[in-house]
Amino acid sequence: MKHTVLKVVFALIVIFFTNYAFAYSRIVILSPDAADVLQKLNCGCVVGKTNHVELFKNAKKVGSHLKPNIELIMSCAPDLIIVKRKNQIPLDKFKNAKIFVYNPQTLEGIMKKISELGKVLLRQKESNELLKTLRKKLLTLKTIKHKPRVVFEVMQTPYIVAGKNSIVCDIIKKAGGICAVKSNRYFVRTTPEIIAVLKPDIYIYEVGPMNRNPTPPQKRKLFRQLKMKVIKVKEKDFLRSDTKSFDDVKFLNRVFYEWSR
Repeated sequence: MKHTVLKVVFALIVIFFTNYAFAYSRIVILSPDAADVLQKLNCGCVVGKTNHVELFKNAKKVGSHLKPNIELIMSCAPDLIIVKRKNQIPLDKFKNAKIFVYNPQTLEGIMKKISELGKVLLRQKESNELLKTLRKKLLTLKTIKHKPRVVFEVMQTPYIVAGKNSIVCDIIKKAGGICAVKSNRYFVRTTPEIIAVLKPDIYIYEVGPMNRNPTPPQKRKLFRQLKMKVIKVKEKDFLRSDTKSFDDVKFLNRVFYEWSR
């Protein structure tokens, strides 16, 4: 009887540490893109986050990713801080915390970071399962014979579109399209006149904090005469490099396929 009880207790301990043990217990997210991945890895030890992260309701808001509040971050006593870039915070103030950079701009980069986070957080089983799911989504894509030339509007005023080094461009390419804007920058400040000359087949514009209440492109004077398909999307779905990026590829692949038929 005694041995049976010990075996049960041991089994429960193993289950507990397998499912709930983490290498880090106080995580602060300063790279909003990483929040979705942490949730998918079943990481419930987030104590701080930037203002626009909707996940982890009980985590303290510590400012924006552009202007993080150092005092608030310090008050969270983090042992792991996930940043977009290392100079985002003064590293000398967080010598007792591990700094993990999360800022991928391709789907391959997202998968690499998921794998790295799985190891860092002792969530390798979860990260492997997540990677399998994401790869399966890419296997369902249809072949696009006539690839559309695509423009993605980030902001109407000032007028900014996505460049070749953005996650958006990689999503477009994986979906079977061509990024009409050839600049290697992440965001490209340009003019509607220049974009009109490109004569895109598909024009995607986002709506969100960066592009509030934009005029639908088909109602703008310069674009009225263009024979282009216009698609409206949510900013948070497309500009963040997370697992939703793979759903974006599937969505655009369906749009491109229907357009090319």
